[in-house]
Amino acid sequence: MKKHKFDIQDEQDLIRLAIQRVASSLGKTPTQKEYKTERNKKEPSFDQIIYRLGTWSSAVRLSGLAPNPSQQPPRQPEITKQQLIDEFLQVANKLGRIPSTNQFQANSCFSGTPYKTKWGSWRQAVDFIKEEHSSRLCFDIKPSRKQKSRRRKKRLRINCPLVYEPENEFETIALFCLLAEELGFTIKSIKSSFPDALLEKDGVDIPVEFEFLSSNYQQHGHPPGFSGIVVCWRRDVDLGGIRIISIEEYIREKKKQC
Repeated sequence: MKKHKFDIQDEQDLIRLAIQRVASSLGKTPTQKEYKTERNKKEPSFDQIIYRLGTWSSAVRLSGLAPNPSQQPPRQPEITKQQLIDEFLQVANKLGRIPSTNQFQANSCFSGTPYKTKWGSWRQAVDFIKEEHSSRLCFDIKPSRKQKSRRRKKRLRINCPLVYEPENEFETIALFCLLAEELGFTIKSIKSSFPDALLEKDGVDIPVEFEFLSSNYQQHGHPPGFSGIVVCWRRDVDLGGIRIISIEEYIREKKKQC
């Protein structure tokens, strides 16, 4: 699944602050070796930075610093997606199975890094090749157990009894209830059928449907002509003429103004 822009922004902020802190401590732009030595355990590792931004120079520029001349390696010819696909298929057919990252690297001239760069992760690269080029494999693909991805919970950026960002509709409703007065709403009722709630603002009753993602509104088959408001944690799609209140956007805007 492609990362949301806010998640990418948060990761880049952590990288920027970490490099700036090390630079301030050294009194100059850190080299790769200096960053590895000076970073603390809570800051992004060098490998995590390269995975996210591709090069150390890009990370340094993101931090508002000038790269050291010695840090700019000679430009290498870009590896194309087709080269990566062909190499993966060759290794897979040689082994007679879909290789893990370690198995692939032991049998290939490529590492897993360009696959992560082109597709976002090793798993996404493998899934793409299996789906689009299965006819070029010389063996049958066994269905694998779908593992639930481990997602580290992110703390909310506000002083609030709810410690972490919502991960479902119920937590979204709980967070909204904590912020309702601040947003100018009075909650008149909440129920299990559509629409989920009846709110009041400035003396006007407003029907509301709660969702974790705005796209869940469509997935749940709710009417496109809804005259109320969709309150969600994250706006991942717009809903035509339906008004959306994204609590995530509200909190981020609020933090900017502090």
